[in-house]
Formats: sequence, C-alpha cells, structure tokens
Amino acid sequence: MAAVEIQIFALAALAVTFGWIWLRDREPGLVWIALGFVLAAVWYGMVRLPPIIGSPPLAATWVERAMIAASVWAINAGVVLHLGWPRGWLKALVIACWIPAPVLVLADAAGMLGEPYLFWFQPGVLLCYVGSIMLALRRHAEDRRAGHWLLGLMLLLLPLISILIAIPGSPISWLRELSTMPRVVFGLILLSLILLQRRQRLEAEICRRARAEESLQMVNAELEARVQQRTEHLQELIQGLEGFNRSVSHDLRGPLSGMATLAHMAETHLREGKPDFATRALSAIAAQADESARLVDALLQLARAGQQPLNPGPVELGELVRAAFDEVVLGLGGKPAPTLQCGRLPRVEVDAALLRRALVNLLSNAAKFSRQVDSPRISVDARVDGRSVTVTVRDNGVGIDAAVADQLFRPFYRGHANQFEGHGLGLSIVRCAVERHGGKVWAEGSGAVGQTGAAFHFTLPNAALPGPAAGPEFAAI
Repeated sequence: MAAVEIQIFALAALAVTFGWIWLRDREPGLVWIALGFVLAAVWYGMVRLPPIIGSPPLAATWVERAMIAASVWAINAGVVLHLGWPRGWLKALVIACWIPAPVLVLADAAGMLGEPYLFWFQPGVLLCYVGSIMLALRRHAEDRRAGHWLLGLMLLLLPLISILIAIPGSPISWLRELSTMPRVVFGLILLSLILLQRRQRLEAEICRRARAEESLQMVNAELEARVQQRTEHLQELIQGLEGFNRSVSHDLRGPLSGMATLAHMAETHLREGKPDFATRALSAIAAQADESARLVDALLQLARAGQQPLNPGPVELGELVRAAFDEVVLGLGGKPAPTLQCGRLPRVEVDAALLRRALVNLLSNAAKFSRQVDSPRISVDARVDGRSVTVTVRDNGVGIDAAVADQLFRPFYRGHANQFEGHGLGLSIVRCAVERHGGKVWAEGSGAVGQTGAAFHFTLPNAALPGPAAGPEFAAI
C-alpha cells in the first residue's frame, strides 16, 4: 500500500474512532472532530481523484481550499466543545478566531481574493488554532494532571508547519504531503487524553463508590447498634412492666389488703366497745397508706422523668446539689444526716427540675446505705472535658456488688433485698433523667456487698457553661 493510501486510511480511522466514541457516549465536540478528520481524509485523497468533469482547474483549487478550511474549523470547534466553553474574555477570543475562516471561504469562492489568496486565506484559517491553544493552556492551568499542555503543543505545531510550508511559496500538494502526519499524531494524542480523562473519571467513580460503600457500612453498623440498643431498651421496658406488675401485686396490693383487713377489725372492735385496738389499727393503716403513697409518687416521678419536655437553662450545679441535699435531710425526719463534701462544681445548662430530682434520688440513696457506718459521708465532684461534664456521687456505705452494678438502674430492682426500705425506682428515675439530657449513668462498686463505699457517675454532654466553678464544702446540720 502506498504512503498516500496509508495516510488516508489513518485519517479515516481516526474519523471513525471519534465518531464511534461520540455515538456511544455523546461526549461533546467529538462529532465535530470526526467531521474534521473526514474532511481532511477527503481533501488528502483528492490528489488521487480525476479532475472534476467540466470544471476548470480553478474550481478544483477552490474546492480544496474550502475543504481544508472546513476541516481546520471543525477540528478546532470540536476541541473547544470537548474542553468546555470558556468564560469572559477567552470566550470572546475563541469566537473572534472562528469568524475569519468562513468569511474567507466565501470570499475565495466569489473570486475576491485574487491570485495572492495565500496571503489572506491561510492566516485567516490558521487563526482558528489561537483560541483552541489558549483554551488548552487554560485547562492545563486548572488541572495539571489531564495532559492538556500536550494537546496545546500539538495545536500549536499544526499551524506552524502550515506556515513554514507556505512561506517559500510551496504548492498546496506539499501542504497535503507534510501536514498529514502531524494531524494523525494530533488525533492519537487527543484519543490518549480522552482515555486518560476516562481513567481519571473511572478512578474518581471507584473512590466515590468505595466511600459510599464505607459510609453505607458505617450507617448499617450504626443502624444495627441503634436497633440493638432499642431492642435492649424494649426488653428493659418489658422487664420493667413485669416488675411493675409484681410490685403492684406485692407492694401496693398487700398494703391495701392489710388496710382493708385492719379497717374491718377496727370496726368490729369499736362495735364491741374496744377503742384501744381501733386506735392501734388506725396507726397501722396510716403507715401502710403512707408507704403506698410513696410508691405511687415514685411511679409518677418515673413517668414524668421520661415524658415531660426538657426546659434547659443555666444553673449553678453547686447550688442545685445543696438544694437537693436539703430536701434529702428534711426527708430523714430528724435522723442523723451524713456529711456532704462538694468539690468545685461548674455552671451547666440543664433542666433544673429534672436534674434536681435525679440528684435527690442519688443523695437519698447514698444517705440510706451509709447510715449504718459511724461517720456517714457523701462527696459530690465534677470533671469538665470541653463542654461535657461528668458528675460523681460517692458514699462510704455498705457498697454494692460489682457483678450486679449494671442491673441497679432497672425498675424495681432491689440489690439489698429487704435490708433497706424502698421500691427500687430511685435509680431508674436517675437513669431516665440523665438519658433525657443525652448522657449516661453507671455505678462503681468496691467489689462485693459489705465492703466500704459505692460511687455513681453520670455525664451531661454539651452542658458546661463558661464561668468560675463554685461549690464550697459544707456539712448537714
């Protein structure tokens, strides 16, 4: 196969390749580039064709010039569309560089250029490359990994080769012979850049999908954890309902039945003229009624702690601890009160009423389980980490079994059985109040029941406020 046929085949193959890519992916500009290579192949092959029947040589020469001008214009238009329309002054420059080529083709067809047509025609057509070169360099400055500088270099070489051939007045056949191979190289480079861009897009898509898959896995893991947490919470609620039924049947129904029995016996003794037994029965009925009222009050507190809306505001934690401890001391009914030691407690933004109820239950719990020691003592400290606050209530009482520390916050759980009074709802109220603030609560024992001391910790996330810590040491009277 002769060199002419090989070059025609290379140009046609590039045209088919760009056209196929455009048909498959509809990438902008590739159809114009394919058209440009088709025109270049036809123009280059015109040297192998017989003269046009009935047309003078000048007509054939005009057709050749129009063909190469259209090829240059289509390829540059395709490059600009493929790189993306610029903005501002560069867009105006690209459009201005495109205008002379069609105008000169029309003028050449009308015979207005005369014999020195190369003086006007070739520079006007080659001006199309200026806008494309500037745009390729701009895209290279925006993304240095895309290889647009190589495209700009080839766009610069194509008009330079044409100018170097035209300067000595060489015939158009020389331009046809010497400018074909650079066009083929330009097409191959453009194809390589398109493949490089597709590879980069593919790598970016793979990375995006990997990140999406990782995010999906994290979301699934978080969802599973939340489902497990909700399931555990639901199980706790079910256990709480079961405990509630047992508590109602034992702690509430028993006293009510006892009060009914005592009331009937008191009525019988009053009819028989025995008021002393009726007096003693009334005292027992009042004690059992008070115990039932305390159980109902604890149930109401637990329900309110889980349902009432939060009303957060700035609170001095030291003052809130003092007020809660005063309430605990009043509830002791004259019994000896423990000593309360407070550290430096910060200002916090919490629901004061809800947190006070939690503190009352924690301090009351500490006072109850430390009253059997010689010098009962309770300490309250806080640690601030950023905006998170961790509060610790510690006592020197009988302690708790570390093996059952996690069960202490279940409703109606009583770790010390019947050794101490209570219904097993106080720590459940504490847990509910703390979780309503977004925190968590846990217990720390000394190892086993009977050993000294227990500590209860709870966190208040995003609660700390700027300001000096307060809360000096004080003791109950």
